[in-house]
Amino acid sequence: MFSLFSNNKMGDLSIVVDIQSSLVRGALYYEGNDGKKHIISVVTKSYLNKNTITKSEQLIKKNIKLISDVIEHLVKESQGMPILNINYILSSPWIFSKLKTVKVDYEKETKIDSDIISEIINDELKNETAVNGTKAIEQKIFEIKLNGYPTSAFEEKKAHLLEVSISTSFSMSNFLDKVQVAVSRHIHIKNHTFHSALLLQYEALREVLDDKSEFIYIHIHNELTDMIIVKNGLCKHISSFPFGIATLLRKMAQKSGESVESSDSLLSLFQGDKLINQEKIDTNNIVEPLINEWSDLFIKSFENIFDITNVPRSVYLSAHSHFDLFKQALALKNVFNFNIEPFDQIDFGDDIIFEKGSAKSNMIKMYVFALKKIS
Repeated sequence: MFSLFSNNKMGDLSIVVDIQSSLVRGALYYEGNDGKKHIISVVTKSYLNKNTITKSEQLIKKNIKLISDVIEHLVKESQGMPILNINYILSSPWIFSKLKTVKVDYEKETKIDSDIISEIINDELKNETAVNGTKAIEQKIFEIKLNGYPTSAFEEKKAHLLEVSISTSFSMSNFLDKVQVAVSRHIHIKNHTFHSALLLQYEALREVLDDKSEFIYIHIHNELTDMIIVKNGLCKHISSFPFGIATLLRKMAQKSGESVESSDSLLSLFQGDKLINQEKIDTNNIVEPLINEWSDLFIKSFENIFDITNVPRSVYLSAHSHFDLFKQALALKNVFNFNIEPFDQIDFGDDIIFEKGSAKSNMIKMYVFALKKIS
């Protein structure tokens, strides 16, 4: 727990909540008089599904409990000081995003300004009607082209053809309402903002990997895998598929007849080369088809969009456990010759500081970095 008598004057306290599939991670932070973001506390709560959850109500209920536990912990860490802002970072299955390029072909050369761009975005948001109880929560502009040429300085320029690449993110209204109710039971916070995890990750990675114009980012969480593909410095593909760390462990347990917990331990021993010969062979016979299944789903998620020659070779991989196994799964697809780097080794700079006693998380650091950039 931090000290209220820190030499560094505290600004407003804020919370960021990373809501994944069956894992929730939260952080309490503030901006000091040194201009840096100071992370006071990080807490992670998760559960391991022993059986596949087929009903969304069950999944929502379990995750709302995790969110409630995380907020309760962070409120205690605040020592009664006011918390003014909370940012919710949603991964699949709590959010999905659509990429679309809107083209406007003018008969006469037309002067482009921010009002025209805003009108296009608002019209597009109206056209993206909510389905099955979903709600549009976020829109981002990736690129603006005038007469086929990308530009960031479009104001007052004339063009016959305007192209605006937009992403729109949707979430379930029912889930969003339950999240805010769960938080309100512990604390009243005025400013609530929801974000797409992948799009916020893209914003951060684009900033720190400014020397790389193309790469793949893969985030493996418990029940799903999310990914983005960046080409020419722009997000060109967003996808998610239902195979994560917990999925792998459940499938192992089904094949071996062991519990999910035993499968988790067995997998760690296998990766650490601590099994005797026959155990190693038997485990490999179970694991290899499963990691091939995951890598096949990975390839299928983009094979209709990119051919082999156009897929970025740089891959940044995030997995909160069994990282080496998923790295091996990618390496098996040697036709791509991927250069695989751990997400945890990406440096988000010295402007985000974990205070003494706080757990460290590069994912949280990335989110605080990205929120600082867009604020």
